[in-house]
This record gives sequence, structure tokens and C-alpha cells, in this order.
Amino acid sequence: MSNIMEYQMFIDGQWTPGLTGERMEVINPATGEVVATVPRGGREDVDRALASARASFESGVWAGKSIEERAQVLINAAMMVVANKERLAYLESLTSGATIRRTTTVDIAEVAGTLLLIAMIVKELPQVEHTFFSPPWVAPMHSFWKREPIGVCAGITPWNFPLILAMYKIAPALAMGNSIVMKPASITPVTTLELAKILTDAGVPPGVINVVTGPGSSMGNYLAGHPEVDKIAFTGSTEVGRQIAHQAADTIKRVTLELGGKSPIIVLDDADMEVAANMCLLGFLFHSGQVCESGTRLFVPRCLQEELVDRMIQKIKKMVIGNQLDMETDMGPIASQEQLNTIIRYVQIGKEEGAELAYGGRRLTEGIYEKGFFFEPTIFINCHNQMTQVREEIFGPVQCVIPYDDVDEAIAMANDSIYGLGGGICSTNVGRAQQLANRLRTGTVWINTWHVLRPDAPFGGYKQSGYGRECCYHSLLAYSEVKHICQDLTPDGSDKLLNLLIGLNR
Repeated sequence: MSNIMEYQMFIDGQWTPGLTGERMEVINPATGEVVATVPRGGREDVDRALASARASFESGVWAGKSIEERAQVLINAAMMVVANKERLAYLESLTSGATIRRTTTVDIAEVAGTLLLIAMIVKELPQVEHTFFSPPWVAPMHSFWKREPIGVCAGITPWNFPLILAMYKIAPALAMGNSIVMKPASITPVTTLELAKILTDAGVPPGVINVVTGPGSSMGNYLAGHPEVDKIAFTGSTEVGRQIAHQAADTIKRVTLELGGKSPIIVLDDADMEVAANMCLLGFLFHSGQVCESGTRLFVPRCLQEELVDRMIQKIKKMVIGNQLDMETDMGPIASQEQLNTIIRYVQIGKEEGAELAYGGRRLTEGIYEKGFFFEPTIFINCHNQMTQVREEIFGPVQCVIPYDDVDEAIAMANDSIYGLGGGICSTNVGRAQQLANRLRTGTVWINTWHVLRPDAPFGGYKQSGYGRECCYHSLLAYSEVKHICQDLTPDGSDKLLNLLIGLNR
């Protein structure tokens, strides 16, 4: 038990026990072993965190700082993230199942890069703008508008990319002068707690960033409906996103939702088969398929289905599936027993509905896999767009291959979904690929690659994949209000048009 890490909540710049006194276990999904515990918080803990955030905001201790001062703190934090990269990457992999090879490179770079880029963009974003149009029938006036922080923000993040998705919310919120309360997923709260401490050490004043831990079903809904929350940002399933939107509506909160996906990959008849195989495998096997914009619907010309799938299977057979803390591992475990059960259920549904299993479909249980949550890469072929496992988000390493005979048919099927988060085209013809990309109803379209989320490019979805955008300057707009200030410059009231209109100058 001495090796189990014990965390507290982070409220008002301090490690703080939960008021319930209860604890939650955090496990290593490769072994099932408990590696950490955190407080199982309740509504009173949320109240405490929000009170701290509100007090810090109203005091102006952070909101009152200049853009340059806030940007410098974010830069300091980025340097500290890099300095602590080994610990952060280890904890992220340990608790989420992400491969250590990925977290030490992609995840840490994305977190530090987001901080640095937001610090740079916020200094370039116009904070005050002036009007240049003055109608001749209006008295001389000076109008200008300025960007101001919204107030107290709340961020709710899922378990698949705890570090990155937390920073997508924290960085723009802080850059614009807000205070924030974060509620990470119950099974992966550790690295968000670590980030809060790093940001505080970098110069964020106490109370400006707070992290509460506990069940999402109770604490998340409470945050979404709380009158002290001015803006909420949620990343997770579409089902829960609907609940968040309903809760936020009562107090007309500002809302950003990044939700589920069932992203289509369209391989064209002119595609390079090696490029296509790599793109399709990357699309649904990155982080064991536990990515909201995974490419899980593969549309391929009917005459190329067999060749492409055979090539993909040969590559899968060479992949190393194992402990995520081993640098040789290509694909780690599923994050939890609950998610593993969901994947198993959908694979069974696929079989029952007549999809042909070309590869995989089994939980791995022997040897090193015995105590962990491992599942084979799985490919169904000869699917159609109305099958359950094609329509619904599985969130696992399962891809459904749908043959097509006509490109217009492929585009129509790709867009025939409640989701619109990601999409992709594989082709050797640049112009053709871009034309088809314009026809996909998704927030991001990749051509000959997948999963490239850049902090300098907006990310978000169409349709029931959410609304609003994260990253880039779009995120700064989402964490700020615009105030118009209009000043009459005439010396007296005798010739004010508006006064004359209602007879005030008689």
C-alpha cells in the first residue's frame, strides 16, 4: 500500500481533503492494480472550489493583470511542463493506458505547445477595437469595444487524453483572465491535479485554478447547473453533452461542447495502397481507438476492399500490444473494465447483424494480458451504413469497412451520421481530395493522414459532435465577452438627435 500515491483536491492554491472523507481508486489498466487514490468529492467540494474561483476573479488578482503578464505566466508554465515531462508522461500513461512512447513525445509537446501558442496569440488578439463609421445624422460619438473575461469557468474532461484536453480548456481560460474549476474524469484525475500545481508554481495566483475530483454523474451535472459558473466547457460523449447543455440552459451559461464522433475515411480509387493502409490503421488504432474523432467507418471502392484490408491485417500482425510503460509497445490496454465491456458488446452486435469479421474480435487474456484490459484490433468488412456498430460510437479498436461503387455514394454515406467531428480522404490527387473534403460535413478533414490536432488550428464538430471550437484564437474568443462602450462627444444636449426624437429639447 505504501507505493500507492495519495492525492488531495487542489483548491485555492492548496492540496485540500474532500469533505466527504471518502476516496476513489485509480488503477493501471494494464495490470488492474491500484496506483493512486483521490478524494470522492461531493457538492460541498464543488461549492468550495467555485467560491475560491469567484473570490479570485472578483479581486482582480488575475483578471486585473495585463495581457503581457498573464502570457508570461503561461510561458513559465510551459517551461515547467517540459521540465517535468518524465513524471507527467509516466503518470498519464500509467493511469490512461496511453503508450509511454506517445505521452513522452506527442502529449507533452501538445500541452507545452498549447500554453506557448495561446500566450503568443493572446498578445496579438485585439483587446480594444474602434469603429470607423459615423452616420451624418448621429451626433459625434466615439464607440469602441473591448474583450473581457467571462468570469468563473468550469471544465469537464474525459479519460482518454487527460493532459491535453485539460490544457485545451485551461490555457485559453487563463489567458483571457478567467478563473476556472476543472473536474477531470474519475479514472484519470492525477495529471490534471499535477497541472494545477505546476500552473500555480508558475505564477497563477491561488484560487484562479482549482481541481475537484469525484463522480462525473453528480459533480459534473452540479457544475453545469451551478449559478456561480459563467461558462462551461465539456469534452465527452454526445449523450452526456446533451445533459450538460440542458443543465447550462437554465442560467444561460456560455458553453463549448466537444462530443462524440463516428468519423469516415474515404479511400479513393487513385489512392496509394500503402498510404491508405497506414492512414486507416492510424485512424482507428491510435490510443486503442479511444479517440473521439477516430476513423472507424472506412469507405473503400468495392474492387479494392480485399487488397486494402489484407495489407492492413499484415501490418496489424507486426504490432506490439502490451504494457503501455514499455517503449516498444505500439498499442496499450483499454482504459477501464467498463469500456472493455462496451467494446465486447458492440463486437457481438456486429456479428449478430451480419458483418463479416476479417480480423480480431477478441479480448486478450493470456500471459501478460491476464489481469489487464486488452482487446485485439478488430476489422469488420462488407458492412453497410445502417448497422448498429457503424452508426454508434464504440470508442475502441474496431473499424467497419463499407464498400462503395461511386464516390458520390461514399460522400452521401459519410455524411449520413448524427456526428460530424472528423473525416478524411485518401488520394494521390490533391485537387480531387480537397474538392471532396469540402463536401464532408465535419469539423476537421484529414487528407492522407489522421489525428493531427494542432494547437494553432481550431478543433470541434458539426451536428451532434458539439459546438464551439477549441485551440487557436477561436478558443480565446470562446473564453471572453465583448463590451461595446459608446460615448457622446457633443458639448451639450441641444442638438442630440435621440433627444429630439422624443421631444426632450422643448
